[in-house]
Amino acid sequence: MFGIFKRKSKNTAFSFSHHLALSEIEESWNTLLPTNHHLKSHNLHFLEQNTSIQGHYIKVFKNGEFSGNIYLQKVKVPINNIGYSLKNFQKLECVINSIKSVSCGLDFLVCGNIYRPNQEGYYFSNGLTKESVFEEFISYIEDLEKEIGFAGILIKECNSPLAREGKFTPIKQDVSMEMTLNSDWLTIGDYVGDLDKKYRKRFLKIHESGEELEKRELSYNELFTFQNKMLELYNQVYSNQEFQLTDILESYFINLKKVLGEKLKIYGFIKNEELLAFSTHIYNEKQQMEIHYIGLNYEWNKKYNLYFNILQFGLEKAIMDRQKSLELGRTAHVAKASLGAKPTPNFNYVYFKKHIYSWSFQLFLRKMYRNIESEWQTRSPFAAGVQT
Repeated sequence: MFGIFKRKSKNTAFSFSHHLALSEIEESWNTLLPTNHHLKSHNLHFLEQNTSIQGHYIKVFKNGEFSGNIYLQKVKVPINNIGYSLKNFQKLECVINSIKSVSCGLDFLVCGNIYRPNQEGYYFSNGLTKESVFEEFISYIEDLEKEIGFAGILIKECNSPLAREGKFTPIKQDVSMEMTLNSDWLTIGDYVGDLDKKYRKRFLKIHESGEELEKRELSYNELFTFQNKMLELYNQVYSNQEFQLTDILESYFINLKKVLGEKLKIYGFIKNEELLAFSTHIYNEKQQMEIHYIGLNYEWNKKYNLYFNILQFGLEKAIMDRQKSLELGRTAHVAKASLGAKPTPNFNYVYFKKHIYSWSFQLFLRKMYRNIESEWQTRSPFAAGVQT
């Protein structure tokens, strides 16, 4: 029997219930959510079954009335991904806990979806605001620390800033790269025509390097055939990321296709029937296409410019499908800025139960974003006078 912890927040009309099994509450969980909302149970079950994530489900009550959902993902931040002073502090606890666990790091609760951008981990009705709920939620979740075990909470990508931050600290420097598509671009040739001479020459050179490759949408049968290879190619990219928090299973891509249907297109970059790379495109209701996870063979990357061809191909598809914008994510700022993407701020907030974690994490963030800012600058590849 999974644990259920229901407690009233101190001296307020709020109460919360914590659940480890969505299957036990999904009927009531879904009743509050709008049609096609990303927190609907079938989307969360997909994450449970195809990733290493551990989900926590919080129901919010105001004066006894069910009024909101909070979805948390528990992740472990390895000690090699955190700041020096925090790492040394945590090592002391690792020594103590070494008998119980081989791995060591900070357990974090993420309110949101670490696998997708722009998906808030909460939904409230009856006029509740996120500020009022999270103010009370912190007191509640602190009392559950022994049952859940966590060092901090991250509220990931609110669609608007918190009016009152309270115990939360904003992560101000975090951005994702997004590209607004000119409505006059009907083909990729229209886009190329708007580039200045330097970037046009670069684009055409990259495009030419990938002309030998067949680029095609993968069928269901091909997704089955290639699923081992896709995971291998994905892991080649994932292993190069600075933050490695969770894993996906071999079934991830084919089951994501089952969940999203025509909202997801998966393309293979193929040479002599060998899959050298792939890209996943997700379409949302706001006419924004997201280049989701990709995979590529780094042995062939230099010859075929696989990474840059994936970006160019994604842009071409977004233009052809008459999308208004292209979401490119947080990494590789220079490459995406060179395509025409611009940084879009994210409203993220973090709370640490222990002050030493908060202090060290802030030092770590400053160092990390200083390194990022030294690697790239906002740039425009377009010719003078072109509006985007």
